[in-house]
Amino acid sequence: MRLGASLGALLLFFGGCDSLQNPFLDELPVDSLQNLNPETHLSLNFAPLSIDTVLSDTSNDTTFVYNHYLPDTTTSQQVLYWWGEDPDGEVVAYHYRWSFQTEWTTTSAETDTFFLPLGIVYDEFIFEVKAEDNDGNLDPTPATLRIPVANSPPEIEFSINSNPSAGSDPNVTHITFPTRTFAWTVTDLDGLASVNHIRYRLDDTNAWSYLAGNVSSVTLSDIPAGQHTFYVQAIDTAGAASNLLQFPDSTDLSTPNRWIVKEPVGDILLVDDYKLDDGSTHQFYTDILDSLVGSGNYSTLELGYNEKALPSSNSDQMAMFNYFKTVIWYHYSEAPSLSGADGALRAYLEAGGNVFVSSIFIDTDYTYTSIDSNWVINPSGRLLTGLTIDFLDTEASGSGAILSEYSLKTSALIARRVSAYYPAELTEGEISKDLFILQDPRTSNDNWVGNPPIAQLFQPSPGSGKSIFFSLPFHLCGGNGNAIGVMDKILNEVFQ
Repeated sequence: MRLGASLGALLLFFGGCDSLQNPFLDELPVDSLQNLNPETHLSLNFAPLSIDTVLSDTSNDTTFVYNHYLPDTTTSQQVLYWWGEDPDGEVVAYHYRWSFQTEWTTTSAETDTFFLPLGIVYDEFIFEVKAEDNDGNLDPTPATLRIPVANSPPEIEFSINSNPSAGSDPNVTHITFPTRTFAWTVTDLDGLASVNHIRYRLDDTNAWSYLAGNVSSVTLSDIPAGQHTFYVQAIDTAGAASNLLQFPDSTDLSTPNRWIVKEPVGDILLVDDYKLDDGSTHQFYTDILDSLVGSGNYSTLELGYNEKALPSSNSDQMAMFNYFKTVIWYHYSEAPSLSGADGALRAYLEAGGNVFVSSIFIDTDYTYTSIDSNWVINPSGRLLTGLTIDFLDTEASGSGAILSEYSLKTSALIARRVSAYYPAELTEGEISKDLFILQDPRTSNDNWVGNPPIAQLFQPSPGSGKSIFFSLPFHLCGGNGNAIGVMDKILNEVFQ
């Protein structure tokens, strides 16, 4: 072939290649790939004890997947879980709302607890949630769940130990002064947020008083003297009432079946904390008060077990003490109830009340005294009769001045270990003085040196009341026949 002809044929071949498709390259798309929307999923947590029927998902979207049964109805407290998936990105947020809401709530969490506003016995609520991806796209088909809710009424019971025990016999009487606190606990399957209010009343009347649903106690004051019954009940948002709780309750064999309020009398409260007294110690103190203020012109409180226990509420103790100007409290055997009243006695003292305590048990944690520690003065457990207990003149400029006419003397064998004390270091404003001291040792049976103090006068601040802690049994210190005069001195001079 001639060169010219060959060159022409070659040019014709390459020129024709322009119309041929390259088998090794795909065409590039005109536009980029379209972003895909996220998918949202939803599940419900429920109490398995309520399982009754099968509920299946009928929505177009995979709203939830259950491998177990769902209840016909559930409570207004709901725990929901949700999650999202994005095939070409990641889920960054969720938006949800209930059928009673118009606005969506945005969150990054994947679970929450809800309290549905059930206002009737039965209602249905719809929950919707949709995922949002990192490009701002929302799931166009939110995951949806319809929840049928039946109201559960609340339940109420008195708080543990808020009422006295009846021991083995409920046919006993609980006696208080005109202030009494009642405390209770409310439970509700629908959640405590569904408890709308608490109502209570005194005695069989229709005069209800109302409290917020989250209130768990009430203090009644100025209760008229006589026999009473307290009623309390919880009401939820749907209007359902709890059981009607009452004290006393004749069907409750663990608490007293009778409650009586007594009126405070006089300026002095005599607290009998000697549980094993045969009556003679009580007679000793009432004889003194009968002589000083007149029979029936003071009040008494007998402490003991069960229905005679100290009021459990600090506010009730404070109110009880505040009815009086002076509290005289005596104890001898077994554990005293003083530690349970320590806070109220201290507050009473700071408010201007006066306290005289006779107890052989010294608790260095007492805050109504200023005692740091104590030591036993009769390790043998015997303190013989005839021991002089000197009364110090707290107004004298020097120390050790004795007012002999007010000195006491043991009138019987004290067959228990008793103690003297060491005073604590005082803080600013506190005043502490020894008021009674023991005489010098008489024989080798008196195992002390010097004159140990056995009664402290304490005042927490210049404007407060005063307390006297007497660490011997005062009722066994009448050997000089002057117990009435000594108490008169304490009440009308020392405490003034």
